[in-house]
Amino acid sequence: MSSSSARKGRVSAPRRRKPGPEVAGRPRILFLASQFPFPADSGGTIKTLSILDYLRKRYDVRLICFRRSALTTEQAAWAREFGEVLTTEQSKGRSALNLVRSYVSKVPLSIERNRSPHMQKLVYDSVRGWQPDAIFVDSWLMAQYLPPDYEGLKLMHEHNAEFELWERQAKLESGPRKSVASKEAERVRTYEREILTRFDAVFAVSENDRRSLAGLGADVSRVHVLPNIPDRTLLNLPVLAFDATEPVILYIGTLSWQPNMEGVDRFASSVFPEVHKRVPESRLIVGGRGAPKSLAQKVTSTPGAEFVGDIDDPEVLYATARVFVDASRSGGGTRLKVLNAFARGLPVVASPQSAQGLDVVPGEHIIMARSDQAMADAVVDLLQNPSRWKVLSQNGRALVRARYVAEVAYRSLDSVLAGLNANA
Repeated sequence: MSSSSARKGRVSAPRRRKPGPEVAGRPRILFLASQFPFPADSGGTIKTLSILDYLRKRYDVRLICFRRSALTTEQAAWAREFGEVLTTEQSKGRSALNLVRSYVSKVPLSIERNRSPHMQKLVYDSVRGWQPDAIFVDSWLMAQYLPPDYEGLKLMHEHNAEFELWERQAKLESGPRKSVASKEAERVRTYEREILTRFDAVFAVSENDRRSLAGLGADVSRVHVLPNIPDRTLLNLPVLAFDATEPVILYIGTLSWQPNMEGVDRFASSVFPEVHKRVPESRLIVGGRGAPKSLAQKVTSTPGAEFVGDIDDPEVLYATARVFVDASRSGGGTRLKVLNAFARGLPVVASPQSAQGLDVVPGEHIIMARSDQAMADAVVDLLQNPSRWKVLSQNGRALVRARYVAEVAYRSLDSVLAGLNANA
């Protein structure tokens, strides 16, 4: 098997897999991703990798994606095992200059940050030389690379209804930042509305997002739900027991994402102090990569709280924690961090926004708290109530097994791709 990469200024041609030819008669899918999916250490990469793994069971898949830096030894080994991986480096940040460039280009800032002539060439060369039967565009950021004259099946996966993320964020901002965010929300809405028309099928992560995308003008018959699913290996781990846990409140998430930053700040500032006052032995542990120093310092300076940064093995924390929390009031899609907690059997207390899009019954699968006080009350109850804790632990795991495993959650993908198999 082989892996190819492109540095700035040079594009490597794809090499054939060493162990042998592609499986005869299997349809080919060109998969475009905005980030290298391994290791799957964020909500986005977890979903991307799960789709890739699912597709590779039935199709020949070539992955073309951005990388933010040179591949690590582990990433290169994963790419070799995958067989058909092409990458190009892209690391444009959020800056005033890139914002100005985005206005000149008349595209949202996120689209400008992901513009690359090297990516365009990789896609063009693969379409021309490899002749895929379908192109799967993973996230709105990559829609710009769909060749306008491509005649095969065109699919796009929306990790979020992006315009809603910006609209919610704008409501939380104030001063000049509010004006900038509001304008960006308008630009994202306009751009997202236009790209939806380019695809034969669009996949949203929840019914809520499906309705939002249809509300932009997308043909509702072409918008399908492709739910997020948690790390399946979590279901194979031993059942947690209340008596084996400690009075630890856990949060794990990608802390460079604004909604996660806002949620952690809110919990550390307004919720945990009340919990700690009522349960003095309680502790808050916050883990995740990409946290700004100000957030890490905020957690560290909160009595009873600990910031542990990037986590190699979350099981060390899952196995001893008693409650998982997500207090975010913004963002969109569905929270993989919440699904992972369900899969591990860790009871969850969340804001309504953090639970949106999930097929849950409040009080049965999750405790939904609409205010800081309600969240504090719910956390305290779970820290001290073994019977309540056990019910939520069992129900969360059962929900994942019933609805959030690939063979169930990805049936809509099977349905859309059925024509490729029929013509193979």
